[in-house]
Amino acid sequence: SPESFGHLGFTGTSIWIDPIRELEVIFRSNRVHPTRDNPAIKAFRPKLHDLIIQELSGQS
Repeated sequence: SPESFGHLGFTGTSIWIDPIRELEVIFRSNRVHPTRDNPAIKAFRPKLHDLIIQELSGQS
């Protein structure tokens, strides 16, 4: 929802809160292992959040 907010961490972690849907998502990762050069996490996190919303809302 437009009211959602979150924070992204350096190691690839994220927290995303949607007060309208009463939903919290916490993703923990270690993108710096074995190297700091891992840009794939930037595309993965939004896809993960979108997938969670789709599954919880019954959309496929």
